[in-house]
Amino acid sequence: MPLVTVKVFERRLDAQSEARIIKAMTDALLAALEAEELRDHTWVLVEGYDPHRWGRGGKPWEEA
Repeated sequence: MPLVTVKVFERRLDAQSEARIIKAMTDALLAALEAEELRDHTWVLVEGYDPHRWGRGGKPWEEA
């Protein structure tokens, strides 16, 4: 069972973008694996995060 996790800022997500991400990530993974037969068994998790929960360079994202 292939599993892909995508983490992005919450503000980038809506129902349409989530659907596009799920399709694109599934298509890309199955192409790389040359394993179209795994399509029905491939999971894609799209996780949205508030920018205040991200950090870079030891600082919260908003300050980085």
